[in-house]
Amino acid sequence: MEEQIIKILADKHNDWIYMAKSFGVNDDDANELVQQMYIRITDYVSDVDKIMYNDTEVNTYYVYITLRNLYLSQFHKIDKRIIYSEDLPESQVDYQTCRVKFDEEKEFFDQVIERIDGIVDDWYWYDKKVFNIHFYNEMSMRKIAKETKISLSSIFNTLTNGKNKIKEGAIKEYKRYLDSKD
Repeated sequence: MEEQIIKILADKHNDWIYMAKSFGVNDDDANELVQQMYIRITDYVSDVDKIMYNDTEVNTYYVYITLRNLYLSQFHKIDKRIIYSEDLPESQVDYQTCRVKFDEEKEFFDQVIERIDGIVDDWYWYDKKVFNIHFYNEMSMRKIAKETKISLSSIFNTLTNGKNKIKEGAIKEYKRYLDSKD
């Protein structure tokens, strides 16, 4: 079964690269994130229902969250390397420049997250609840539908509309964040 999942995931490799690049990383880093995602999913996920909606359909949201978490964990590793680089001779690292750049990126990233939270807070309670269950509890749309007896199409439409509202509402903050990474 594991080989079949890897094959299905690999068939969408370009989609995963595109997702990883949406975090603002270059081609090499995007490829590295995707490779790490393959390893993470095959080594640590024992419940196939988290990865697959059915025998052929991948839970793209689960893959996205895995990629995002890998990206964020690397982001925090960079912070630690900058902090520990204080021990290096000044000729090897410009700590102040690295620290300022990191702080600026983190500030813009935090603004994106705050904006998304603000957008979601203004939603109707049902939309907010479905969004939070799906994204923060990492529950698939099918599992939400099964457990709540709400139709899958209703959940899908709610999440699609919510994602579109977030894209429209947080685009300015997201662009500033991407610009801070240059």
